[in-house]
Formats: sequence, C-alpha cells, structure tokens
Amino acid sequence: MPTKKPKVFVVHLGCAKNQVDAENLVGEMLHAGFVTCDSAAKADYILVNTCGFIEAAKEESINAILSQAKAKKAKQKLIVAGCLSGRYGEELMKELPEVDYWVGTYKPGELLKKMGIVAPQGCEAENLARMNLGGFPHHAYLKIAEGCNRRCAYCAIPLIRGKQDSRSIEDIVAEAKNLEAQGVKEITLIAQDTTYFGREKGKKGGTLAQLLRAILDNTNIPWIRMLYWYPMFVDDELLDLMANEPRLVKYVDMPIQHASDKMLKYMKRNYRKAELVDLLHKIRERIPGVTLRSTVLVGFPGETHEDFEELMELLQDVQFDHLGGFVFSPEEGTPVMEMDLPAVDESDARARLEAVTDFQEELAAEYAENMIGKTVKIIIDQVAEESEYHFYGRTEGNSMENDDIVKVIEGDGDVGEFHNALVVDAEPHELIVKIVD
Repeated sequence: MPTKKPKVFVVHLGCAKNQVDAENLVGEMLHAGFVTCDSAAKADYILVNTCGFIEAAKEESINAILSQAKAKKAKQKLIVAGCLSGRYGEELMKELPEVDYWVGTYKPGELLKKMGIVAPQGCEAENLARMNLGGFPHHAYLKIAEGCNRRCAYCAIPLIRGKQDSRSIEDIVAEAKNLEAQGVKEITLIAQDTTYFGREKGKKGGTLAQLLRAILDNTNIPWIRMLYWYPMFVDDELLDLMANEPRLVKYVDMPIQHASDKMLKYMKRNYRKAELVDLLHKIRERIPGVTLRSTVLVGFPGETHEDFEELMELLQDVQFDHLGGFVFSPEEGTPVMEMDLPAVDESDARARLEAVTDFQEELAAEYAENMIGKTVKIIIDQVAEESEYHFYGRTEGNSMENDDIVKVIEGDGDVGEFHNALVVDAEPHELIVKIVD
C-alpha cells in the first residue's frame, strides 16, 4: 500500500512579503512529500503564518494561533511562523505550549530541520513550485530582498527582519522562469525597499534596473510590476527603462508618509518636501500615463495641524491615483519611542485620516467618471460567479489585492488572459467594461 501523505492546512496573515515566506514554507513541505488540504479539521499539520507589524496585526495573529490551538486534535501538529513568532518567539513559547514548532521569518530548510525531515535537494525558492496562497494562479509575488537598511522612526521591520540582504540576480531570474513555466502572467517584485536592491553589496549586487533587464531578457512574462519604492533611490535609468519597456507596467508605488519637513525629519525619512515634490512631478513627466500610488502616516508624535495642512497641500498638488493612509501605532524598540515628542490625540489623528480618505474618494469618483467611453487593456483575474458580471479583473494601473477592479459585463475570455475593453459605466474604485477585441 502506498504511504499516506501528511496533509497541511495554511492560515496566512500579513503582507505580500509575508505571503511569499508562507508560500516558500509550504513549497518546501510539498517538495518533502506533504500535500495541502482545504480545512484545519482534515489536516495533520496546521501552519499559522503571523504578522507583527502593528498592534492590530499582532492581536489578529495571536487570536489565530489561539483559535487553532483550541481546535487542535490530539494527533495534529501546530506550526507558527512569520513576523510575530520571529520577534516574540521566546515569550510566546512559554505562553503557548500547544504549539509544536516555532519558526520566524523564512529561512530555507529551517522548518523541515525542526520537524526532523531532511530537506530534499533543490529546496530553494528559485527551484520550488510554490503554493499560490493568493488564489490567482496567473499572478505571483517575487521577493527580491529581505530586511531593510532604512531606520524609519515608526517601523519595526528592521527589528524583525534585519538589514537588507538582496538575492542574486541569477536566483531571481531562475525563480521568475520557474513561475513563468507554472503559467504566471504577471509578477510583482517586492521587498521592503525595492529601489535599494543590490546596493548594499556594492557593484557586485547590481541594481533594480539591471535586475529588470535580466528578467526581461530571460522571460516573456507580459506584466512585470514593482511595489514599495523609496524616494531616495529612484534614478533616471530606472525611470527611462519603465517608460520604454511595455512589459514593465506603468505603475509606481512609493510610500511618502508625510510632506512636512519637520515630520519627515522626526520620521527619519532622510529627504525633504521639495525633493519629494520634484521627484513625483519628474516621474509623471518621464513615464507618460504612469499610475502613482502612495501611503501616508498621520498622528505621528509632534504632528500639528499646520504639518497636516502641508501634507494635504501636497496631496492636492500631486493627486495620487491610489492612496492609502494609517494612524501612527507605537511599537516597542522603534526610534520614536526614545523621542521626547508630544503625542497626538487619537480623535485628531482619526479625523486627519478621514480627511485624507474623503479627499481621495473625491478623486476616485472624478477619475471613474472620466474613464467612461475609453478603451483599456485588462487582465482577467477571476470568474464572477453568481453575479450579473462575467469576470473580475484589473487594468495596468491597479495592483493585485490593493487597488481598483474591473467588472466585465459582456464578452468572453479566460482567467489570466489580456483583453481590450470599453468602459461603459464606472463608480469609485471600479470600472464596468465590455470586452471589445
């Protein structure tokens, strides 16, 4: 009789970078003879991949661990991985003896070793057929570096993941080719700071532009996207490459966090408002039709009404296509905790975030109305089951899971296909289209 393969069920929390870690962990397990299943009740092993970025994420991760620990059967094994366990593993081990295996952020072979399994040859990211936790087989995140050399005053990531360690261009290209062979039509390059790729290693590390050229030369993946630019390391070579290469989607995600010089200094962002404004306008000029996405942080200690007004003035000037915002969350060990700055009243911080959101919603409504009657290129992401629509998808200006969607009301196609579509109606954050090709 054939040996029964052990089953693993995955609970994933956190960002795309953490998702890649979970996919690599499960990829190793699959390579070692495990299979996945669709419920914890059926599983032999339950993997909870945690997030530890801010307090709300920590609470969600703790609750997920407790929920699985409570429901766990006698013969089941519980694995906890990710940022929360990487940062607080020793304390959590004492509080949660129900957990059988603790691992932090992804290190090749670490989990299998703790489980007493010899990692099969070829258990590296560039060789593995990852489990796609995003649920979209035509899209994959590709992590190009771990950690971060920035020491922003509010951020715990360097404490959790350490300094930046870029992968080699050869390994990343190998993984991109592997993903293409699995049917991936869009890859999204991610790191804490993609624009700093390779720079910590000097000339031998390469640059982001060199990495992009290598992926373009060695694959035929139609859409290549990047997330999380840092303003200091955006150069003309990168902008020119994006402007001239049709397979590099015209999409820039660059979190600015603030616009007041005082707040940027407190946050340790290492640039000034004037430099930021010049760069944002330069990006729009050098890459015609570019979509700009950003994120802002309000309520950071020391922020005054005047500081916030400076931020709003920049938002009105630049008019980002997509904009996210969050309220400051104090994190132990971060530089801000050592600063003697006055706290911002939570109600004031929430009101500021609401003002940012309301402003962006007005822009989204205006954009949607202006798109009616235009033809756009879309990718089909999924079948719209039990709906009046045929499919859901995105335009080039929308990243997976973060931005606006397209609803296809007429026309045929398949998931993962690209089509031209006519916008026949629109609302904020969604376009209604007919496929016209």
